[in-house]
Amino acid sequence: MCNPLAIGIAVGGAQAVTGIAEQNRAHRARVDAVNRSNAMARQKYINDITISAFNDQRKGEVFTAQLQADAAARSAYYNKKNINQIEANRASEAAQAELREKVNKTMFESQTNLAKAIQAQGTILASGQQSGQSMMLTLDQAEREFGFEQAQLDATVYDATRAYGIKQFGIDLDQYSSNVSAFNAITTTASVAPSASFKTIRPVEQKAPPKPSPLGPILGGISTAIGTAGTLGGENYFKDNFFSNNSSNLTQSYIV
Repeated sequence: MCNPLAIGIAVGGAQAVTGIAEQNRAHRARVDAVNRSNAMARQKYINDITISAFNDQRKGEVFTAQLQADAAARSAYYNKKNINQIEANRASEAAQAELREKVNKTMFESQTNLAKAIQAQGTILASGQQSGQSMMLTLDQAEREFGFEQAQLDATVYDATRAYGIKQFGIDLDQYSSNVSAFNAITTTASVAPSASFKTIRPVEQKAPPKPSPLGPILGGISTAIGTAGTLGGENYFKDNFFSNNSSNLTQSYIV
């Protein structure tokens, strides 16, 4: 006949070993889960830092390109302004040359007219054949003709000067209009400098759970052994044998 105590010890020992193995497996699973979570958190942290660095670099490159475009627009404005000034100077010099030509021509014509008037007066005075009244009338007519011609020459100079003023005003107006158009073409895209991304939050590393004590499964195995032995041998057998002097061997066998 089988010894109920031996069977109980075997069953309890098996349960204790199984419980310890299951407990260790569950502990390893929790440790693996914590390690996996920490690894994923670290990888996400590295990815977030990389993305932030790329975005900041991209914003810096865009801002640099905007600054260069704005500088090019302002440089184009000043170049256009210089060209407008050169063109205005050229047109003004051409208008002044035209005015000087007309004034010089009028001055020569005025000198020629004066010489003719003096010659006419000298011819009349040298003839000496006309009466005094007739001579005066002839001289007055010569002076009148000289005055008409001189007035015509003066009017020509006035009209030429007035035309030059109008032309110069048009030159200045064209220069101003071209400068305003060039100024309005200036672009300002880099108005505000980009800011850096917020610092990536460093993840908090989770600690692995402590290794569980084997005392629980051992005590469970002892309880199972006692229960099994009592069930197989009856209550009297359990009382007579388990609490005998050999009970220390049972406890020692489980501890081993």
